[in-house]
Amino acid sequence: MTTQIPLIVFEAITQTSSSPEATAASLNEAEATAFKLRRRLHGNARRVYPFWKICQVCSRPFPCATKEQVRNQTCGKACWRERSRRQRQGKPLGRRAAWVEVSCERCGASVERRERALQYSNRLFCSHRCRGLQVTSERDMAAVGALGRSGWTEASRQSYLQKMTGPNNPAWKGGVTYFRKCGNYPPIKYVRCPLEFVGMARKDGYVMEHRLLVAQALARPLLRSEVVHHCNHDPTDNRLVNLAFFASNSDHKRFEHHGSPAPIWSGSSPSTT
Repeated sequence: MTTQIPLIVFEAITQTSSSPEATAASLNEAEATAFKLRRRLHGNARRVYPFWKICQVCSRPFPCATKEQVRNQTCGKACWRERSRRQRQGKPLGRRAAWVEVSCERCGASVERRERALQYSNRLFCSHRCRGLQVTSERDMAAVGALGRSGWTEASRQSYLQKMTGPNNPAWKGGVTYFRKCGNYPPIKYVRCPLEFVGMARKDGYVMEHRLLVAQALARPLLRSEVVHHCNHDPTDNRLVNLAFFASNSDHKRFEHHGSPAPIWSGSSPSTT
């Protein structure tokens, strides 16, 4: 280890029970004193390193022998690997990181956060999901009125929900939505799926109207591999006479190019099986 501090002074500083910050400050002060003494003996002496810092992992002072090493945050390769591992796992780096253990406001899970983060926000969550659920819950309660608020009772809350749900809502558009694809393709119409065909629906409960019409005509839900074809190639024309049913997309493509195999079911001839 390269240092300009006399051995007696160095041992006196390092063997004390001071904090790592105080030890590093004393070492840097001793380095500056040693440089001033060397400057008196050699008028052309230049200030050289080391400069003492504190390792973020083991919290021990370590010297920086060159100007480039001043950027180092650890005292060696072992601490550098440990620091990288802790960063990947989201764990605190060391004593100087000032991490504290708090509880999630939503689920109560124990998480570690930096101490300075508590100065800017007193609302802490363990994940973005918990934050989103909490914000959504508070927004819904603000919309319908929390229980116990003046003028709101359980009966009035249920009455408000009944007036603002489904077709009673002023923004109701008939339970219909459109999925607009890229390019110049017309949008595909989605409708609310009945309970008996809910296995065909998306997560929000909507299903393509042309697939629902064919499923109702066949009196069974359609499989994901089964295809409903528009005979006039207009996806907005969902009349039964314009729909044909194929067992797979390969049969559908072969019918488009070669005219066979024939569709299993067609709205123009519903008796086809």
